Amino acid sequence: MILIGHCDVQSQSFYRVEAIEQIASTPSQSVVLFDYQVFLCEYCKANGIAMAIHVRHIKELMLAHALGASFLVVDKALAIHAQKIADDYLFDSKILLLGHDDEEIEFAALNGVDGILFERGIVRL
Repeated sequence: MILIGHCDVQSQSFYRVEAIEQIASTPSQSVVLFDYQVFLCEYCKANGIAMAIHVRHIKELMLAHALGASFLVVDKALAIHAQKIADDYLFDSKILLLGHDDEEIEFAALNGVDGILFERGIVRL
């Protein structure tokens, strides 16, 4: 299981962006995180920037994967469905549950979710 931002596990940070201009402020080789927006997906894909996309619906999940997301970040209500879809369609993207505390680890593990992105693993620009 991937654990990003857990206090006991060293991991990379994800950089929350809302505009293309903010991407320039992120370290090279970093992962940018944003809510599903086609223009940001296209920009990142064209420039070889790893992206984590926060999706809220199945349609966004499918489109974000098709646009080349490395990570698909989902809320708990969508996590089980998103992981099943990712497994059924052999997604390259990893499903990350947006987590708030250690209780999410058991939920993710029991439901086969690829990983958890804890709030403290997100750098806000």
